[in-house]
Amino acid sequence: MKKAIEIADLVLKALSCLAIIGGGVWAYYQFDIAGSTAWQNNLALETQVLPYHDDLRLLVVHVKSKNPRNVKFNLVKKDGDSFVLRVQRIADDAKANTVIDPDRSNVVVPDIDLLANTGGEYDFAPNAEMDDMRTIVLKVGSTVVLTADMETNNGTLDERGKPDTDFISASTVVHINP
Repeated sequence: MKKAIEIADLVLKALSCLAIIGGGVWAYYQFDIAGSTAWQNNLALETQVLPYHDDLRLLVVHVKSKNPRNVKFNLVKKDGDSFVLRVQRIADDAKANTVIDPDRSNVVVPDIDLLANTGGEYDFAPNAEMDDMRTIVLKVGSTVVLTADMETNNGTLDERGKPDTDFISASTVVHINP
């Protein structure tokens, strides 16, 4: 009986050691290899054009963001993070087979800072979905490119000495019909 207790004790100690090692391997995989502490977000734009008055229409833009991870991340403006919506007009006089590259000269409204109404901080809880809505008045016949950009400062410098950032972006084109 005493020998059986000693063997059981040894087996339990060995299993405890294996459990600790297994937990360490799992933690290493989750937080180092799989990048579980890194931020990730899915951005999408949804639009709707509503009647307003005369030859004006309301362009309703929903910037939808989803944190698919099980960890929280946040954007902090004072740390160099940003979350903006840009609205740029597409020229009406492009020729066939032309690639249109929206540039800063065709800005319809100044960049819309989506962090402005949050005090400069935006928290994304684990698995949370957010919807930031903005409304813009545009003339009938306008064609615009909408771009939502989310950028976070990594706290380090890149090889050129500039802040190292990660970003994601979503864009769509909308034509304002009569």
